[in-house]
Amino acid sequence: EVMMEDNSQIIEKITKIVNPFVEEMNLSLVDVEYLQDGGYWYVRVFIENLNGDLSIEDCSKLSSKIEDKVEELIEHKFFLEVSSPGLERALKKLEDYIRFTGEKITLHLKHKLNDKKQFKAVIKEVKGDNIVFLIDKKEVEIEFKEIRKANILFEFNDF
Repeated sequence: EVMMEDNSQIIEKITKIVNPFVEEMNLSLVDVEYLQDGGYWYVRVFIENLNGDLSIEDCSKLSSKIEDKVEELIEHKFFLEVSSPGLERALKKLEDYIRFTGEKITLHLKHKLNDKKQFKAVIKEVKGDNIVFLIDKKEVEIEFKEIRKANILFEFNDF
């Protein structure tokens, strides 16, 4: 029987993977978490830009640089999330949806749609006061005022 590696060893290995990329991008690594939450495993990497604000682009760039190497390290399915400790990734204004067209988000609606209020979606396009999302490969048009909250997801599903 294979023993589960203890989490601190895995965190140490993830840190070794992440550090060179963080340095190369002139960012600073704040923390790495590896934990189980609600039945799913998460690798959370927290970074800061010492010269100013951390951009969403920085986060997604670092994610794509490290995801394959972290996947080689962890056998089971997990979510990789890269953010700054204080990065508010909420989409507040219609302009935010235009700016982040194509991004994956978690979407919380005020009223149920097909018996659910929470979805993972991709922002497809903004049409007037409506936003077209891809949800489960289907296009769904939702009024901006129907959205309770939405956050950008930097996560890579390892299925």
